[in-house]
Amino acid sequence: MTVAPTPTSQPVRRPTHYLVRVLLTALLIASTSAAARAGEITDENVDAAIAAAKTPADHEALAAFFTKKAEAALASAQAHTRMTTSYTGKSRQSIVMHCRTLATSYRKQAQDYTALAKEEEHLAKGTTKPAPGGMKGM
Repeated sequence: MTVAPTPTSQPVRRPTHYLVRVLLTALLIASTSAAARAGEITDENVDAAIAAAKTPADHEALAAFFTKKAEAALASAQAHTRMTTSYTGKSRQSIVMHCRTLATSYRKQAQDYTALAKEEEHLAKGTTKPAPGGMKGM
């Protein structure tokens, strides 16, 4: 004996409802991702971020970016300083000089990025007082 299916009281979903939901979900995900990307400062968009900076949050984000760049430059300086003790042999002198030159350059970059971060922190606070030893001539 077979049982006949009984009608249900649930409405029949049309394919357009499903399509609309999928499209709305995709739109929401895309706009959220774009918003997240818009807030991330990178080497590729830092110039645009500087030009567009108007709010304290914009300047705080730039300060954080420059602080991170300063930390990376300092890490590179330290790595090259450590490398000077790793080389031996006839070519040691020229390689050590190369590493010392790079370490000095990276330390200078770290100082410059730190000064930029301080400038952005002042701008975030609404002050225009330049940081001591700021970016003169740049």
